[in-house]
Amino acid sequence: MLLNGSQYFVFALVLLGVLLPLAWYSLRHTKFDTLSSKLALGARSLGILILSLALLDPQKISERPIKGANIMAILADNSEGMRVKDEGEILDRGEHMRQYLTGRNTTWLAQINEEYQVRNYSFDRSARRVTNFQSLDFSGDRSQISRSLKELGHRMANLPLAGIALFTDGNATDASQLPNDLAHLPPIYPIVIGSDEAIPDLALDHVRLTESAFDDTPLSLQAEVTLQGQTESEVEVTLKRLDVPSVQGRDSLVNRPIETKRIALNRDKSSSIVDFDWIPSGAGIQFFELDAKQIVTKDKPLPEEATEKNNRRILMSDRGKNQHRILYVTGRPNWEYKFLNRSLAVDPQLNLVALIRIANREPKFEFKGRRGESSNPLYRGFDREDETERYDQTVLIRMNTENQEELRGGFPKDAETLFGYDAIILDDIEADFFSYSQQALLREFVKQRGGGLLFLGGANSLDDGGYSNTPIEQILPVYLNRTVSLPEPNQEFTWRLTREGWVEPWMRIHSTETDERDRLERMPNLKVANAIPFVKPGSRTLATVETLQGDAFPALVTRNYGSGRIACMMVGDLWRWSMQGVGEYDELAKFWRQISRWLVTDTLTRVVLETEKTKGDGIRLLVSAVNAEYQPLEQGRATLSLRQLSSSDKSSLSIELPMNPVSNEQGRFEVTVPIKDAGAYLASVEVTDENGVHLGMAETGWVSEPAINEFSSLSPNRVYLESIAAQTGGKVLELAQLDQLINELSKRPSPVMESWSDPIWHRNWVLALALACFLAEWSIRRRKGLA
Repeated sequence: MLLNGSQYFVFALVLLGVLLPLAWYSLRHTKFDTLSSKLALGARSLGILILSLALLDPQKISERPIKGANIMAILADNSEGMRVKDEGEILDRGEHMRQYLTGRNTTWLAQINEEYQVRNYSFDRSARRVTNFQSLDFSGDRSQISRSLKELGHRMANLPLAGIALFTDGNATDASQLPNDLAHLPPIYPIVIGSDEAIPDLALDHVRLTESAFDDTPLSLQAEVTLQGQTESEVEVTLKRLDVPSVQGRDSLVNRPIETKRIALNRDKSSSIVDFDWIPSGAGIQFFELDAKQIVTKDKPLPEEATEKNNRRILMSDRGKNQHRILYVTGRPNWEYKFLNRSLAVDPQLNLVALIRIANREPKFEFKGRRGESSNPLYRGFDREDETERYDQTVLIRMNTENQEELRGGFPKDAETLFGYDAIILDDIEADFFSYSQQALLREFVKQRGGGLLFLGGANSLDDGGYSNTPIEQILPVYLNRTVSLPEPNQEFTWRLTREGWVEPWMRIHSTETDERDRLERMPNLKVANAIPFVKPGSRTLATVETLQGDAFPALVTRNYGSGRIACMMVGDLWRWSMQGVGEYDELAKFWRQISRWLVTDTLTRVVLETEKTKGDGIRLLVSAVNAEYQPLEQGRATLSLRQLSSSDKSSLSIELPMNPVSNEQGRFEVTVPIKDAGAYLASVEVTDENGVHLGMAETGWVSEPAINEFSSLSPNRVYLESIAAQTGGKVLELAQLDQLINELSKRPSPVMESWSDPIWHRNWVLALALACFLAEWSIRRRKGLA
């Protein structure tokens, strides 16, 4: 408040000093003890006071935005989601919005233009400056609201931005959580586009694929089919495999139907869960498509769907390596190898290579062979002239080898050879069979290479095999120097699962506990076991054996060591389980396959290709490579091949580019590629050393489906928009409330303001108030006779 006529202050005081006593004097003959006389005097005095203050010219000082100096940004959604038509509407949401931006409903915009500089922007993946909103085509596959607002704030950081009018339905594809870092922006006024009423639409939601890395393990897919805005409909859901044919120049996908299911949806049951279980063939990256559509009949015409882009999903499965190699080493031919080999032979992803000792070292005697014969006569007649084992050498048989050179020198003596296997099984073999360096190599196989190691019990295994105080004993999950003697020879044992064993899927043959207990009860007792009662800390006892007297000992103990895992099975005659019939053999075979798969699951590979999303629209691909000894690759090259697979006739992407070494990290390469189009992507990398020698390959894949997030909800997301407005000091408005926008802007300070004064005396109500006081005084005197 400012008194512009302060030079008349003394005059105003004199005026008050004269007029107020005169007012009292004029009423001196009245009865001042009455209420009416007091009110009359008060009204006259108030009128005199108002006129005296008017002489001082009081003015109200305030600030207002300088006309045309501040900027008002209008940000309009240009995504596909704006093509949705609300129930009962002729125009879609985008065209409704256009009417208020460029059509006849733009009176609000004229008011804004009078006070502010208006700048127009559209957004989908990002914000873009546009001349006018006639150029909106609503073809964007994303509604990245938070990103667009941040970009707009960054562009206009040094400009007088007074506010942002955000035209959208609020269904943001980058709204995984409510925005929490927009407080630095000017007030944002979200303008809600769309109605909350349900729109006819069929959608696939909450699609989940459960997978395993092995061929005969079924894939499980679960999806929720939802129907809204309709009374009832019959829906057909089809699962297909998308195969990639080996045709140069084109990477299109071929649909191969797997299974089709029908479900009925109605008002009472507007959603339903659909399950698919199937066993895919092959390994590596595979893509599948799930499609839902309503069945059209003549007597039941279907309303137009809001969109069909949420009726289809593409899923990826990584089926792992084509084959895992397991090295089996035994000190003598036995029944265990027979059933183990037969069990794994039916699994195309498990390859069992065997090294079987059939004779120990013996002193050389010339009379044991023919004259001039230096080889062992045990091989005579078996067409194995290339074998030259002497009498004083261990006699080994190699089974299922890839070539004649594999394991020719016996158990591997170097890391490059041994690390070529994924798992090792040692059965009834003593520690002296291995040299000290080979024992240390086995320890590094588990620790560094990340392989799996399984010890099978027997007469020459574990403590009976002399493994105490060896490098191998260090990694075992049990203490070998703490064994006990069994009270009776030829003792029989019963196999029992522990609590941890019951919850481990690969330890059970049947899916239910009742069936598994029945199986264990009918299994014959075992007779070969190592009584090792103590396990190391961190180890897990999954099974025990019990004697007839009730004494229990660990039977199967596992442990993670370094990057790998190790298991000790303290029994040596599981083959007895297959002696009862065909069914029991199948159960033993399944057990051997399950424990073998546990051994090779999550073993390290020489080349690993991983993906991660970047802040923008790109994918970062990261490669980790090791040499033959599983040490980080010091020097090498990585070349990436990327293909975009399309199920339509559109041209697909196929590029090849080198990857960049990661600084300060040996054996690591990276590259970031932009991903603009929807579809399935398959990436493979080849790593070579500094001499160009091939070291390994790896592949990965991913699916880009921005339309799924774009149409995850059809109703406006008011909660999200209200959060944006609350953080920035704005307000959520409807299209019909746009005329209020200019008033909302004026309530908040703008970057560029000016001071202005408003003379109070120039207000009509001031003169009216003074006259009202005198009229009130006259009226009181007139009515009460106080003249």
